[in-house]
Amino acid sequence: MLILDNEPIVMVCAADDDYAMPLTVTICSVLANLSTNCTVAIFIIDGGMRKYNKRKIIDSVKSDKVSLKWLKIDDKLLSNMLISRHITLASYYRILIPNLLSNQYKKAIYLDSDLIVKGNLELLWNIDIEENYLLAVPDIDVPHVSSPKGLRNYQQLGIPSDAKYFNAGVLVINLDKWRSNSTSVKVIQYIEQNKEHVRWHDQDGLNAVLPGKWGELDLKWNQSPKIYEYSSWKDSPFSESLYNDILHNPYIVHFSSSGKPWKLGCRHPAKSLFFEYIDMTAWSGWRLSLWRRLWLKFRDEMKTKLKVIRKS
Repeated sequence: MLILDNEPIVMVCAADDDYAMPLTVTICSVLANLSTNCTVAIFIIDGGMRKYNKRKIIDSVKSDKVSLKWLKIDDKLLSNMLISRHITLASYYRILIPNLLSNQYKKAIYLDSDLIVKGNLELLWNIDIEENYLLAVPDIDVPHVSSPKGLRNYQQLGIPSDAKYFNAGVLVINLDKWRSNSTSVKVIQYIEQNKEHVRWHDQDGLNAVLPGKWGELDLKWNQSPKIYEYSSWKDSPFSESLYNDILHNPYIVHFSSSGKPWKLGCRHPAKSLFFEYIDMTAWSGWRLSLWRRLWLKFRDEMKTKLKVIRKS
């Protein structure tokens, strides 16, 4: 795929109001580490943000090298998706990116809103996507579709057991390929028709529909918390040099577990990174103070009670 010198990096994120702040931290980490001659077209799929938080996002990313546009989605398109306490409809928005962006855009980088970009995103943008539907990082916690945490119905789908499984938190999407093959529709239909098998929501849907149709990115482009669970490289599936490179020199640190730096109970070894970059945003100085911890604990307890009431 030809890259034009004056072509902006097209970057898409999605968030609801609860993720407005971490989304901004992700974007600011991108801008802080970007090549100085790059321009970025940022698209944010709005899952229901307050005007107050939108203004803070806008104030945080003001630059003559950045254009920012809000995208609104019709949630009815995703009305049959599985949601949970940790997974809202916003998680599925990435599936519809090719339909939301103008046809002038041929590819786009999608980033989750719970990660820090330490590398130059221009390097990711310039990787040739070739004829792949997307580029992604293999999930080191789920190396194959047949892994214990992989696709439950991979055999029924006719997918080889050794087919690799990718993490959907960092994607380079071939928009033209998706559009011409109705990929978004196929992923949504898969999730709707296989709810009893779906475990990892949109990620399962993408892996079920695109086995063998995606290209592998360097593991450093999506460092999983799993890497910190190995006591040393000898306990990991990697060589010593690769293990150390992923651990100490990631391009992207992904807080993909339920423990997030801005929430209670986060034990991620690199959580201080989040607070380094938050001070580059309109939320500068935000920390988990005692009063904020008490408030979050109270809020979480109330959400749990309301959920129980609704089910009864």
